[in-house]
Amino acid sequence: MKTLIRTADAKGRVALPGFANTTLIIEQVDDTEYRVRKAQVIPEKELRFPEESFPIQITERDAARLAQALAKPPLPNKAARRAAQRLRKNYG
Repeated sequence: MKTLIRTADAKGRVALPGFANTTLIIEQVDDTEYRVRKAQVIPEKELRFPEESFPIQITERDAARLAQALAKPPLPNKAARRAAQRLRKNYG
């Protein structure tokens, strides 16, 4: 990794080669270190969310199994019972 040494001006600005006119992500790692990365900007029209593909298509067999599980839910297994105990212990 190449090391660059730059001096910030009175407003805290630093000129970095390769970063002109780009959107940046600047993360403070600690009091003396910052991480600078180029951001990948996606136009709003091109944003896709998983929810956009709903409703999903399921088979009749899967729909029947879902309806049956909703009508008569199965008993919780050992891992689910332990998770519920931890939840009650940690969050009341």
